[in-house]
Amino acid sequence: MKYIIINWAKIGENVKIGSLLKSSLILLLTCIAQLSYCQKHANISGGYYDWTKTMQPEMPWVRDYNKTLITKIFLCSRDEKGNLGKVYLKFADALEVIRKLDNITLGLPKIVYLVGWQFNGHDSKYPSWAEVNKALKRDQDSTALQSLKWLIKAAKAYNTTVSLHINMLDAYEDSPLWQKYLDKNIIAKDKTGKPLKGEQMGGLQSYQISYAQEWKTGETQRRIDGLIKMLPELKEGGTIHIDAFHSMAPLRPNQPISPYLKFSLNDEISAQRKIFRYWRSKGIDVTSEGGMYWLRKDPFIGLQAAIYLPFQDEYVQDNWLNKPSWFKSLPVQFSAYTPMHCEGEIKNDPVLLSGLMEQFCLNVVPWYYRRNPDVAKHDEVIITNDKVICPILWKDKALIAYTKLEDSSIKRIQLPNTWLNVKNVQLYKLTTEGLQKNGTMKVYDGKINLKLEKNQPTVIMPVE
Repeated sequence: MKYIIINWAKIGENVKIGSLLKSSLILLLTCIAQLSYCQKHANISGGYYDWTKTMQPEMPWVRDYNKTLITKIFLCSRDEKGNLGKVYLKFADALEVIRKLDNITLGLPKIVYLVGWQFNGHDSKYPSWAEVNKALKRDQDSTALQSLKWLIKAAKAYNTTVSLHINMLDAYEDSPLWQKYLDKNIIAKDKTGKPLKGEQMGGLQSYQISYAQEWKTGETQRRIDGLIKMLPELKEGGTIHIDAFHSMAPLRPNQPISPYLKFSLNDEISAQRKIFRYWRSKGIDVTSEGGMYWLRKDPFIGLQAAIYLPFQDEYVQDNWLNKPSWFKSLPVQFSAYTPMHCEGEIKNDPVLLSGLMEQFCLNVVPWYYRRNPDVAKHDEVIITNDKVICPILWKDKALIAYTKLEDSSIKRIQLPNTWLNVKNVQLYKLTTEGLQKNGTMKVYDGKINLKLEKNQPTVIMPVE
């Protein structure tokens, strides 16, 4: 696009004509820029991705979600009037939680999505993402954005990528974008042009937006570009979590989001695919709450990198777009999920992180073991709802033993066959402050005799 340089002083002596001409030219240039922006992204496809042809994602995932724990940390809520609600953790507090979580998970790579990082807390002022929550700022920083950038950088020391939990469907009347989105008919409206009310979220009335209309006007691209410009660290992390990325409005399932427009439900789904691809064109994977559920017709297999909740039954039971006749389950490359939802536990007990140690032992270690068939396995594993004896496969040589039952008997534990030359092992207690030595033990015929303490994880490593 060529630039037009205008010398307004030479337009003419007639101020009225000059002002009119100036306004007209500004409007014309704005329209040209709008058209250029939309044309630039017109080649982003909204077509269905047939994952069955290659059995691989459309583009390789930026992150390996079967070897990375994804979770959330709830920072702040807004009140029922949209004002600042309760601050659960500031950015500095969040780093302390991340440190302890890294100790619990023994350095497992992690992605933490921050909830309530914007404006006045969770579900605040959508669809805008333009402001970081000032209440979360560190005292030594000049802005909350600076504090957020600090957290993202500092968390790397604890094997953690910090990213954001955002929403691309909901809108609120107190948003800085409300009037603009209303005027451009992006806010869903009934056939008469009246905004359609959505759910009451935290006491505040929500509305939904049309993905198709937002994309058509170029506002989707501007919203995403604006967030990345504000926080370019997102590209380095390579992941974002879109909350409630439904294809239908929850109160009006199986209907177009905005009856006022001519977009069908399929048009809205097509726009969602463009959104997935646009984020990925920026080097950022999209994760979301679920894949196939009652507010979707397309689970976006091969476009959505991971789900927060493992709704595997819905894939089998429901009919969905282009579901193969032979379908029984999703391969691991399309069904990544989180085995430990830390959000509630952190919110309730950010100091002790009560309950996470048990989840790590009973859920995370077995999850990693089962979802990584390329890693050497150990035949003598025990994985039940109450007890786990299993290799920790992201560590060089480590085994975990845990029970939530009262059991005074001595257990004869078979060590992995890769430990053939190991004569002694070091026992450790797993705590939020890391591993604490708890004695050594001799190995006999590749086995050790161990008494497990209820609710006390024991990590076993060779003595080199």
